[in-house]
Amino acid sequence: MPLLPISDQSVDQAMDALRAGSPIVIPTPSPMAYTITGTDAAAVNAAKGRPPGQPAGLSVTDIEVVAPYLDLAEGVLPMARWLGESEMVSLLGPVRPGGPGWLSPAISGGMLFFSSTPWLAGIDKIIAEFDHLYMSSANLTGGRPATTATEAQEALGGRLMVLDGDPQRDASRPHGSTTMVRISSNGDLAVARSGINNLPFGDDLTGYATDLAARWRACPEAE
Repeated sequence: MPLLPISDQSVDQAMDALRAGSPIVIPTPSPMAYTITGTDAAAVNAAKGRPPGQPAGLSVTDIEVVAPYLDLAEGVLPMARWLGESEMVSLLGPVRPGGPGWLSPAISGGMLFFSSTPWLAGIDKIIAEFDHLYMSSANLTGGRPATTATEAQEALGGRLMVLDGDPQRDASRPHGSTTMVRISSNGDLAVARSGINNLPFGDDLTGYATDLAARWRACPEAE
């Protein structure tokens, strides 16, 4: 499958592939890695060589897409929005029972794995078109997250369309999978998976979660 520079034509091709049920590979803003994205979680898992029923991440155009199904106390949703949009971390949040079926592939143990992080300019119309998509890092299970378009294409054996966003990314920075932050119903934070976001804190995951909470309290949105 081709490696395509981002353009109106290539984005249209990518959306056609998604509508046909085929996952694609997209770039995300630095310092995050490339991701496999699709309309079907099982297809995303298959592309990575893992069981079709394994939970996959959910990317949404805005946190309001999943807000009605999250079991968060009043005032916690703005914090979750800030974590995704400003801090660009992935979130694990508690869900209420009885949500729509499309949430199920991203739920494990009563927690929804989702992301509302920004998309790169030029491909943001993809998520706007689909509202929600399933995502996982662009590598085979156990492999290193791909930080360039060529790495993603090689890691997946050239089987998926890859949109090349390298010109919009900062190659001088370390890149990797996002940190996954668990947010409780009352807004307590904990790191569920170490990632690129907590790199400055090293192994001090509690310190990173404490720092996030402190910076949130200092935000105007928290008042």
